[in-house]
This record gives sequence, structure tokens and C-alpha cells, in this order.
Amino acid sequence: MAVAIRGLRPVSGWIDLIKDTDSAFHKQLDSIYGSNSGLRIEAVRMCLCTLGAFAERFGLDRSVLVIRSAGRVNVVGTHIDHRGGSVNPIAVKHVWLVVEPRDDDLVLARNVESSLFPDEQFRISQCLPARRKIRDWDAWCHDEYEKRRHDPAVTWSNYVRAATLYFQHLHTTDDSRFAPVIRGMNMMVYGSVPRAAGLSSSSAIVMLTTEAVLRINDLRIDPAHLAEHCGQAEWYVGTRGGYSDHAAILSGKPGAILHITASPMTVDSAALPADYSFVLANSLIQAKKQAGARDAFNSRVAAYAFGLMMIRKLFPQHADKLEYLRDVNPEKLGVEQSDILRMVKSLPLSARRDDVLKMLPECEQEIHHVFRSHEEPEQGYPIRQVCLYGITECIRADMVPQCLRAGDMKTFGELINISHDGDRVTKLVGGRRAAVDNSYPDERIDAMIRDLESGDPGRMSRAALWRQSGGYDVSLPEIDMLVDIALASPGVIGAGLVGAGMGGCIVLVVEDKYAPGVIENMAEQYYRPRNLPVREEIITPVGGLCTLDV
Repeated sequence: MAVAIRGLRPVSGWIDLIKDTDSAFHKQLDSIYGSNSGLRIEAVRMCLCTLGAFAERFGLDRSVLVIRSAGRVNVVGTHIDHRGGSVNPIAVKHVWLVVEPRDDDLVLARNVESSLFPDEQFRISQCLPARRKIRDWDAWCHDEYEKRRHDPAVTWSNYVRAATLYFQHLHTTDDSRFAPVIRGMNMMVYGSVPRAAGLSSSSAIVMLTTEAVLRINDLRIDPAHLAEHCGQAEWYVGTRGGYSDHAAILSGKPGAILHITASPMTVDSAALPADYSFVLANSLIQAKKQAGARDAFNSRVAAYAFGLMMIRKLFPQHADKLEYLRDVNPEKLGVEQSDILRMVKSLPLSARRDDVLKMLPECEQEIHHVFRSHEEPEQGYPIRQVCLYGITECIRADMVPQCLRAGDMKTFGELINISHDGDRVTKLVGGRRAAVDNSYPDERIDAMIRDLESGDPGRMSRAALWRQSGGYDVSLPEIDMLVDIALASPGVIGAGLVGAGMGGCIVLVVEDKYAPGVIENMAEQYYRPRNLPVREEIITPVGGLCTLDV
């Protein structure tokens, strides 16, 4: 017997409802956008446009769900969610989905911006193994990616496939039957989240599709684990990230900076003081998740993994407490900050694959599994500097809620700046841009240890773990330039990279009265000299993923 799907309404009925400004639809917008009238107006326009495009392709009388997702900007806590670290994101902008259930397993994915996102379609059953249950989702995703990795286009529908295939995989019995068979969909998508800009436009599609699949098929997933499921689903596209982006999209609140911890996941929030704003500036260099960029991202994750394996081996007295890299922490281990630096010093500055296998012969199988996600880096894995970044970024991320609640904006800004310093590849020296060396040779770490053990408050403060940037090195000279222009502008307390890196956006925190000035400075010094359109704006935290139930 077919299950009644809550929230279905004819396209024409949705349009009439939206045009009635006193309707329940507009009351639900209040919970998503708060008092921001500009965002509400844009949301209504985009939702009507999506409904209109769906009607044109499929019909005005079709019964559909209307689902809304968002992008995210992570302020502090970068590159660590997959290491157990906390994140401090805001949900931003919107992506709309109008979706009709089908009676077969065909998925027709359409986008209002069809010139950028061409029509796609697939059958769920034909994308999954025939008569075989997937025993290892990660390994299967890797094999599937290998089949298409030399295709120059990673199509947008792969994010739709990621969610639909993953949840069908979850609902496959041991004897390889689909239970239930996931229904196909006619989909129309339209979003304002810039693509390849580090704002999780891809995860927004995964979340929209997930919500549609769960609602249409009456599937029950524990809300506490939904974000983690979505993160694993996205492995289908080839990256090996965590699930903080998905958690941010699920948990977004108007006006709030979220604080999301992992394993187990908890969500807290704090407000940015009323006289400060977030400004987003797009470098207009796309942060692609394919080819060399994908290898670079995954090789950093590998450096984390190898570093933690080495620390467990070299410091067996702590091994049982080291489940994640975040656990290499003075409070967790009951040690001094200088002891953590000694652990970091025990790691190689760089290691080739053969080196890693020689150091960790007992982990050979796990290491080879990590190798599969990327090509070997030409210069080896920069294990020491990457792990120092991860260890200290976990500490910085956990400091954010306390800073905001105490009104300590100076420290909050410093946290953002140090985080970006770990991503930097260039800095200004004598008015010219020069390469940054984020390595940590023994003598540099020894000097920090001496400072921490000196008893001198000034030296100890400078050497505090949270003030050490490490070196993740996924910025670009253009990103660093935008950050430096921002930090040289009055009223800016912090600025840094958004997203995985190698392109995309920066976010900065600025006193309200100075926001127009910093926007003009970036336009004058970055966009206009390059003949680029100006892509910077004040952004406001909004609500997260939801089906419009009215």
C-alpha cells in the first residue's frame, strides 16, 4: 500500500499560497530568516521561480514537496571535522528543491540554471551492484570514482546520486533485496550558494536530496546520526571529508554561530555581538574537487591519519586515549602543552609512502586503504606541520563559544587569523608577496618548548598551543591577498579562508560602521585591477534544512 506523503501540494496550490503574504508559508519563513526582509524577498522570488520552472517541465497540476537547504560558512575549526574536531559555522543563503515522487526508480534532475547545470537522469537500481549488497561503502565509492576519475566533468547530479544510492544501500537486505525500493523523483533545483566557492553548495544538494528521499519513502533515520550518514553519502563524489557541513546545514539558526562537536555530535550556538557583521568575499577562483585538487585535499587527510598512528606507537602510555587527532590535547591526556609539542616533534617533517610503511609495518593494511584516495604527493606527506595545524585548530575551535559569550572579540579575531596563517602560502614582505614556510624543524619546536617552560608569562603566552598555526597550506596567493587587504582595513578583527581551500571565498568579521569601507578596499585593490566583477557582501546566518510543511 502506498504511504501518504505529508506536505504534497499541487504546484498551482503552492504558487497561490506563496502569493498570500498572510499564509502559513510566510510564517515559516519567519523561523528561517528572522527579521531579514531582504533574504525573505529573495527566498520568495527563488521559490516561485523554481515552482515555475518545474511547472514548465512537468506540469502545473503535479503534486510536489517544497524543500529548502542552505550553504555554510565555517568561521573557526577548518579541516578538522573528520579528525573529531569542533566547528563554528553559520548557515547562509538558500537552495530550493521542488520534487515530485515517481512510481519507478528513475531520477530526473533538473536545474533552473540549465545552462550551468544540464539535465541529468539515472536509475537507482542501475547505479548499484546487481544482486550484491555493498559490504564496504567507502571502498565501493572509491572503485566507482576510479571508473570516472578521468572524466573532466564531475556533474552536479553526482551529489543527487550520492544521497539516493547511499540510502538505498542502507536499505538493502543481506540477501541483496532493496527493502524498500527507493522511489524515483522529478526534481527542480535552484540556489543562490555560489558553486566551487567553499560554501558547501554540493553538500546543500546532498541534504536536499536526502530530505526528499526520507520524506517520499517514509524512511526513519535517527536525527542524531543523520549528518554523519550524509557525510558518508558524499564520499561517492570522491572526497573523504567529515560531516560538519551537513550538520551545519541541518542545524542552522537565524542570527546564530553554531558550535558543533563530533563523536558524539552536539550542537550549541552563540550570537555575534550586535555591532559586528560577517562579510564574505569571493576570490572568483573555483575551488574544484577533482583532479590534482582532490589529491591535495585527500593527501592532507592522509597526513593526519599517519601522524596519529605514529603518535600512538611512539607514546603507548596514551594510545588508549587517542581515538581522534583532537585527543592529542593537554587536558585529554593530563599532560603539559610542552609535552604535546614533544609528541609533534617526534613526527617526521615529511615522509614518502615507503617511509610511512617502514615506520608503521603493523598498520600496513590501513595505510594502503588510505593510499587509495589520492596520488602520492611529489614532496611527500608534510606530517609534522599538518598534524600541528590539526591539533591546535581543535583547541582554537573549542575556544570560540567562550569568546563570543564573554564579548572577547579581540581573541575571537585572533583565532580566525591564526587559523588562516596555517593555510597561508604567501605573505607580504616589504610590500611584495613572498612564499611562506610553514614547516616546523626541530629547532623551532625546541624554542617553543623553552618558552612554555620558561615561567615568563609573555613567552609562555606567545608559545601557547592555540597560537601555533601549523601548516595545512591549502590557500592561494589570491586568497592570501584578499585576507591581507581585509586585515589592513579599519574595523576588521579577523579574516580567513572558507572551505577546503585552493580557491573560493574568505570570511571576515568587521565592526558594522567599517563594513562599507572594507568592502570598497577589497573592490579597489583586488577586483577592479583584475577586471573582475565585485563579489563581496554582508552575510546573515539563516535557518537550516527544512521541508515547507504548510
